[in-house]
Amino acid sequence: MVRDDEMMQEARPLLNKLAGIPARISTAVAGWSDAALHQAPQGQWSAADILAHIRASDDIVAYRIYMILARDNPPLPAFDERRWAEVAGYQGADFRASLAVYAARRAEVVNMLQRAGPAGWARTGVHETRGTLSITDIVSALVEHEEEHCAQLEVLHPPPV
Repeated sequence: MVRDDEMMQEARPLLNKLAGIPARISTAVAGWSDAALHQAPQGQWSAADILAHIRASDDIVAYRIYMILARDNPPLPAFDERRWAEVAGYQGADFRASLAVYAARRAEVVNMLQRAGPAGWARTGVHETRGTLSITDIVSALVEHEEEHCAQLEVLHPPPV
């Protein structure tokens, strides 16, 4: 069994990474024009596509975290984050405004997770296709996913427009 202090040692670096993602995105696209943010290099996603995907994934995962903390072993429905982004209109949204909303929501989730403590991080829900997941599992997967997309942004160069 994992001790409380061990669980929080695992949680702290995850929280730091989770909290830092919006700034990584902002830094990666600093100085880009609005047109460049929405222009996709050949065969790749644009910065706006990447942010839309990250926002949709974050919406879904944040909801799951809230559900797990608010209910005992809740069901966690599966969602298609691409469809979610489409329904929300994230791809066509103003990039900087969308990033600001994402950053504010992320700060709320990080604050909540900081208060959750070891017992909160150990709580679980049942995903309809992946089975039982703890908050630690969910946050770990979210950080890995978002870091992958940040790396995508960090190697993109603003396309000429």
